[in-house]
Amino acid sequence: MSEPSVQDRPTLRARLGRPASRTVVALALLAALSSGLFAASVASWAAWWTIRPLTTAEAVEVLTELMPGTDITAHLSPEPDAVFVMYGEPVTWQRVDTLLLGDGGEYGLAGIGGSLGHDVGPGEQKQVLDGVVERLRAGGWTVGYPKVTFLDPCGAGCDPDTAARETVLNAGRGDQVVSVSGFAAGSRGSNGFGITLTRPTPVAGYPAAVVAGLAGALAGWWLFAWASRRTASRGAGVTTTLFGFAMFLWWAPIVLTAPQLLRHHLGEYHYSWHPMWEWLGLPAFSLLFLGGLALALLALAVAALPTRRVRPHDVLPHPGPDSAVASV
Repeated sequence: MSEPSVQDRPTLRARLGRPASRTVVALALLAALSSGLFAASVASWAAWWTIRPLTTAEAVEVLTELMPGTDITAHLSPEPDAVFVMYGEPVTWQRVDTLLLGDGGEYGLAGIGGSLGHDVGPGEQKQVLDGVVERLRAGGWTVGYPKVTFLDPCGAGCDPDTAARETVLNAGRGDQVVSVSGFAAGSRGSNGFGITLTRPTPVAGYPAAVVAGLAGALAGWWLFAWASRRTASRGAGVTTTLFGFAMFLWWAPIVLTAPQLLRHHLGEYHYSWHPMWEWLGLPAFSLLFLGGLALALLALAVAALPTRRVRPHDVLPHPGPDSAVASV
């Protein structure tokens, strides 16, 4: 018995129920990629709750190491009550509306630290930060390059060591991340230093994201294939429209946010990259995500509606010449 030719084998488009479509495979891949990314994001968010809690004693030890001789205890923020906060407070059900309606960008990792309001000029600030860098390296920290933002244009004849500026320095060691911000604004603002201790991405976050991402991608592909086969006889109708709007609501925030976040990472050293969900525009655009999710579920519900099956006796035979003669 001969093997079936390539032409006789079912194509991927046929397996999706639409052999004549030129875009069904691309749309299936888009659905799989979308569900995989969001599933990985949720899994990585859940893994963040396994990190070691931040304590005041740990913060005092680290910050005293960086700036010895400074009474840091009087300037520390309280220990965080949650892994993630918004405006310094844990997100509760009473604040969900604030999270969804425009303030989702304020949702972030909790930290512990404080501000040291030393009245220092730009030159002295540079000396202090240089000392911090030396102590970080001596203590086994991985130190990034400082990001300096001049508050005034520093052109020809300007001394960059004395110009008003803001300097941000990030470093990491094990499961500790420290950020030091120096402000030397002169008459344009307050001078001093801000120090914050946080945690990097937990080790459990990576395998959790990979496993959930693969499972989500497979589920997205399977659901799309099921809905595509269910609606193949109906043509491009309600389900296609709902799916298209859902993909737009999901991918518009990603296209807008991911390039900006990439430029931010390229312009400033990070011991640990921003969480995965922020690359997807969450929770800043969480309302759009929920709208897309609702449309996707509605599309699946429409696809689940019963489809009238064509039975053999419902199909009338095409009258041929013999039937015409018989009728005569």
